[in-house]
Formats: sequence, C-alpha cells, structure tokens
Amino acid sequence: MYTKSMTIIFDFDGTIADSFDYISEFLLAEAKIGPVNESSKQVLRGMSMQAMARELGFPWYKLPGLFIRGRRGMAGGVKHLQPFEGMPEVIRKLHAEGHELFLLSSNNVRNIRAFLHAHDLHEYFLEIYGGVGVFGKGPAMRKLLKENNLEISDAIYIGDEVRDAEAGQSIGLDVLSVLWGFARSKDLKAINPKLLAATPKDIITVLER
Repeated sequence: MYTKSMTIIFDFDGTIADSFDYISEFLLAEAKIGPVNESSKQVLRGMSMQAMARELGFPWYKLPGLFIRGRRGMAGGVKHLQPFEGMPEVIRKLHAEGHELFLLSSNNVRNIRAFLHAHDLHEYFLEIYGGVGVFGKGPAMRKLLKENNLEISDAIYIGDEVRDAEAGQSIGLDVLSVLWGFARSKDLKAINPKLLAATPKDIITVLER
C-alpha cells in the first residue's frame, strides 16, 4: 500500500512502551482500592487508560488532572520501562527505509525522551509531541502535520487505543491500530479500523502490503 517514503506518527504508552504495570498500579493507588497486587491489576488488563479510571470510579472531569499526576510520577521510573518485543527493530527498520518518524502522546516529552535514550531509540524520531490532552488527539495530529508541512495523504498514525483510531478518522488520517496495548482487541475491531497489527512485526507487513 505504502511504497514511497512516508510520515509515521507513533503513540507511546501501549504502542512502543509497555507501561501497563506502572499505570495500573498508579490508578489503583490513587483510587485507594485494596492492596495493589497482580490480581487487582489483571482486572484492568485490556482496558484503555480512560476505561481503567472509569472502572475505578473516577469521574470524567477528574481524568485530565489524574493523568497529569501520573505522568509526573512516571519520571523517576520511565527509563526502566521496556519496549514491546520487536518494536525497537521495527522503528530502526522504518527509519532505515527513509520514513520520517514522529511521536505524539498524552505522556510528557521528558518521560518519552528518557525512555528513548534508555533504549537507544532517540535518534530515530524527528520530533516528539507530548502532553496531548486526554480528549484532544485529533487536533494535535492536525497541528503536527501543519507545523511540519506534511501531507495527510502521506502520513499514518500508529496507536493502541480506540480514541487513537477515532481521532485519526475525525481528520481523515489513516490509523494502524495495534492489538498489544491497552485496549481490548474486540473494542478496536468494533470500530472497524482500516489497518490492524497483531504484533510489532506486522507493522512492516501491513505498510508494505
């Protein structure tokens, strides 16, 4: 499908970085619900960050502040998070093929940079757009494209949540939804995404199809 050099915009949490343990532990602690153990975390497995928060009883209007606190708290340990298996190789291959790579995430730039440096991935991304509002990925995608003089027809966003796919659809940007992140596979498939990847290696296969 994509035979020429293109712009590939990655999400961070749940797409590149396996941050489920940190985020679930943070939300459980904030909700003050019982001991934070493996059993309590698994109840939240397969949920988006927003869905986790709603499951734990947080009202929607508290979500932006809640996630800001979570991102700040992540600063000390983000370099200890691991990338999903196979993702570093995918990033390096896409860069070597001449594609322009960006990052756009609700996580903050400081955390993302610390992670990328810890795993020797910082050199592959042209720019990081962090601190994107919980409900504002569509406008942020449009801003990234405009500021870098990029054509939407030559770009794709890679993310793991339903809101990623919906944000892309809202502005006409192709989205490749990945099935190893926070959202349940059935929830992603229910919105009929144009492109799906079950493993990081599938990203290459889908883009070269």
